[in-house]
This record gives sequence, structure tokens and C-alpha cells, in this order.
Amino acid sequence: MQELILQKLREIEQQYEVQILFASETGSRAWGFPSPDSDYDVRFIYRHTRDWYLSIDEQRDTNEYLSGDLDLVGWDIRKSLRLLRKTNAAMFERLQSPIVYLQQTDFREQLLALAPAYFSCRAGLHHYLSMANNYYKACEAEDQVKLKSYFYLLRTTLCSRWIVERQGIPPLQFRELLPLVEDQAMRDKIETLLVLKAQVDESFRHPKETELELYLKGILDYCDSQAKDLEKHQGETEPLNELFRKTIAYPWH
Repeated sequence: MQELILQKLREIEQQYEVQILFASETGSRAWGFPSPDSDYDVRFIYRHTRDWYLSIDEQRDTNEYLSGDLDLVGWDIRKSLRLLRKTNAAMFERLQSPIVYLQQTDFREQLLALAPAYFSCRAGLHHYLSMANNYYKACEAEDQVKLKSYFYLLRTTLCSRWIVERQGIPPLQFRELLPLVEDQAMRDKIETLLVLKAQVDESFRHPKETELELYLKGILDYCDSQAKDLEKHQGETEPLNELFRKTIAYPWH
């Protein structure tokens, strides 16, 4: 699959006349709880030649390729930096991914170094808390719950707790969030579900875990009560401008 991903990335470069700065896996494979039939969710950041950015008109800033279990979506560097400045969670996640398919400059390392200055705890919590509450409602309404839905609920809930208690960017990988589960019975339950998740397909439905749902709802209510006390800020734009100018000035290919 890695060879196919690289082939498609090269085809995108040629078709749209761009250079992909880096491409990484997101979704369940990067989070650490894939099913055997999980999609490959590849996200990439690319640049055009410098002259492309000198047009007075806004131009297409997203490219994608979707086929079967392969899902590739890329953002132009300018769009990516603007979204990072706004604490876009997807940007922070793709930067942290342990699975990097392609990297052609040191852009990723430079952006990783800058990223903490652009993470607003209040904005980040709003993102994860909103997602977690939606997942909770979906799980609560079912007697047989998709197992992947429980893991989406778990991850976003624990990301919310991380932001509230540790005041920073939550880690991408699920196992790094597990120390936040202090109840040993719940921790054991999650470990059992992790083993099961690796064995069943994405459509697998699991008997309702009422105690787990109530435990997570308690965390969500706690995080919601803390939201108003979290900082809200936006990092300085100039460091991102400097990285943007430097990157589009790199020798082409």
C-alpha cells in the first residue's frame, strides 16, 4: 500500500504542478486503533511555484484523490498555515503523525517547532468537546454500537481532558492518552476493546457499554465546566509569514 500511496502522491504533483512538502497518515491507523479494513487517510501539505502566489485572484487550495480504501487530501501551504494559526485540530494531528509517507524539505520540523505557540486551549477544547458530545449522543442512542464509534468517543473525550488538565496540545496516539483513565476497571475494559478492535472490521457492532458511556459522560461534563477558564489566544502571524516565504523560495524540486 505504501508504494501505491507514493505513486498517487507523485501523480498529484505532476497533475497539479505542485511539490508535496510532507504527507502523513491520519485517522485510526495514526491514532493506534485500526481495524483490518480501515481506510488509509493520507493528508499532505504542498506548495506551488512562487509566481503562483502572486496572482490577484484566490485559487484552488485543496487537492484530493479518493478511491476504494485510499483517501488522499492535501492543502496548499498558505491555507495550512492560516488554519494552524486558528488552532485547526487537523493541522496539529497531521504534524504529529508517526506515519510519514513522504517528506521533501524540513518544513514539517520547522512547523512542529512553531506549533505550540498557535494552540489555543479554549479553541482546541471546543473542537474536541463538540465532537465528543456528538459521538456520545450517537452511542447512547444505540443498543448495538459500532465499536469504532466507541473509540472515536474515547479519543475525543480524552483529548478534551488532556487540554483541560495539561493545558497543551493533546497527543495524537491513543495510548498516550490512556494514563488519563484513572479507573482501573475502565482501563481494563478499554484494553479489552482495543484487542477486539484490531480483529474486527469497521462495521462491527458491539453490545452497549453503559458503564463506559456514563464514565465518559462524567469526563465530558467536567471538561465543559472548565471551558470558560481556559485561555483564548492567537499566535503572532509573522513567524508563519517567514516560514511561508522561506518555503516557497526553496529551489523547485
